[in-house]
Amino acid sequence: MSENKIDVIYILSEKSSGSSFLFRSLKDGLGVTKYPKTHHFESETLYWTKAASILDRPQISMLASAVPYEKERAKRELKHFLDTNLSSALVYSSDEEMIFNGWYALIKEFGPVFIEKSPHHLLQWSALELMLDFEQRFTHLVKCHYIGIVRNPKDVILSQFRRWNLAPEKIENQWVMTYMNWQRFSSLPHFKGHVELIKYEDLASVPKHVVESLCNSLNLPCKFNGVESSKKSKASKHRSLFGYQFSQSVLSLTNSQGYAQESVQGKISYKWKCYRLYISSIYSPLKFIYLKIKKAIS
Repeated sequence: MSENKIDVIYILSEKSSGSSFLFRSLKDGLGVTKYPKTHHFESETLYWTKAASILDRPQISMLASAVPYEKERAKRELKHFLDTNLSSALVYSSDEEMIFNGWYALIKEFGPVFIEKSPHHLLQWSALELMLDFEQRFTHLVKCHYIGIVRNPKDVILSQFRRWNLAPEKIENQWVMTYMNWQRFSSLPHFKGHVELIKYEDLASVPKHVVESLCNSLNLPCKFNGVESSKKSKASKHRSLFGYQFSQSVLSLTNSQGYAQESVQGKISYKWKCYRLYISSIYSPLKFIYLKIKKAIS
């Protein structure tokens, strides 16, 4: 524990960018064995986007997501989340106190190192502002670290397109907004926080080196066992078919992140047109029907 403070590690990214793998790898390296119960996928809390809804902060509608939540639903779910995971009742006199005092009580309960991973947060500037607000209010008690993870947008689009049948143009727009937020956020004075961006490809290739390097940067002891491995997505097998043409905004951003243009930009071909038609018109509708039948049977 750095300087007798609770270390809070925020993992920030777009969806399908490797945040879950980084979360599991850091848990392994830092020896984190307990984590709050949440009904969201892959231990996500969505804490700060729900907080933004409760406090009437503006947010952007996220693709394939309920975010931003309606205010009363966000309040109900956040209160339930805290009640479920705290060993003693939280006392507060306002929504703001519930949010900030509740987060501190949560990380104290599950500390001394707490890792928060919700890909919904980097898209929402209001959620990032609330994280910084928390850091400033509790700076004498916590040390916050912000770890961004980026992945070649070619793989991000293929994954989200196959999983949710989202138009690549819309995924591209969201990807740009997300990582423009990272550029802006990472250039701000973060009080005493630590900010670092890593590439998913590096993590997948040499996880031990990346995790040990991160822990060293965070001044935290590391005992990486290497029990976690990246999961090869089905969409990644179709990388050679990718023919979507990214805008200059994407190419400029990825260049600043260390990606060569030829590794990002797709090649126009009839195969991509056929693949896109297959996913949107055949694969996704059949998948939807299959899941409906599976749910009905179970």
